[in-house]
Amino acid sequence: MRRQSYVFAGAPVVTEAGEPTGTMLSARATHVVERANVAALCLDFDGTLSPIVDDPNQARPLPGIVELLSPLAARFTAVAIVSGRPATYLAQHVAAAGVRYLGLYGLQEIRDGQVWVDPRLKSARPAVVAAQHDLRDSAAVRDSGAYLEDKEYSIAVHTRRVPDPQRWAAPIDQAAREIADRHDLEVVPGKMVWELRPAVPSDKGDAIRRVVTESRAQMVVVAGDDLGDIPAFNAAADLTSEGTEALKVAVRSAEAPEELLAQADLIVEGPPGLREFLQRLLA
Repeated sequence: MRRQSYVFAGAPVVTEAGEPTGTMLSARATHVVERANVAALCLDFDGTLSPIVDDPNQARPLPGIVELLSPLAARFTAVAIVSGRPATYLAQHVAAAGVRYLGLYGLQEIRDGQVWVDPRLKSARPAVVAAQHDLRDSAAVRDSGAYLEDKEYSIAVHTRRVPDPQRWAAPIDQAAREIADRHDLEVVPGKMVWELRPAVPSDKGDAIRRVVTESRAQMVVVAGDDLGDIPAFNAAADLTSEGTEALKVAVRSAEAPEELLAQADLIVEGPPGLREFLQRLLA
């Protein structure tokens, strides 16, 4: 089916061709708001709530976006930040009353003020430490100047600050996969990043399902911008077939994967576009 882009508060919306712009926009926003008491919002962090930056430690939410989350949590049945970041990082930098923080793709969460970690991650911590040492000694990582981010239960290799990231993509990919195999870890690729983590069957799709099940939501809005968000979109599609309404929001950038954009029901331009969307849900 052919799609067209329309403008929604400064951000394009993807919808079926031929549908009147104003009618569609008003109906879509109104429908989500009217379902707020049975709807869950599941939002990615990097590239979605936060602009992409060269140093991942400097990533911060777009100004004005965190202030929207508590009012949304009061109106919707659930608001959850679902990210590959540690849950403690999310709770620190996206602090808002009533919001859930699911880190490490849902394998870590803040519960009653305490950090819950999937037991399978704890047992794999020594392998992650060993992989980090091997990555530091890897010629591809060392010579490229790639940045290693220790997430405690996973280790990420970033090339955003590398002068010529395209040149080093293949060597780092090879090194990451060889080291992951050596320590029985898996590689989760993203935009200029390779994350080595325990091979625990879990992804953002599982986290989305947990939020929906535990909140008893009858509708879910999923927003993301990267390869790791495709499982979340897939889960949303599966939930739709099971009777739960879903709205898949892709946050577009020059690096957003085409597969994600193709699956989206709605596309917004970067974190500013998502902020506009969330503001509309409160208007």
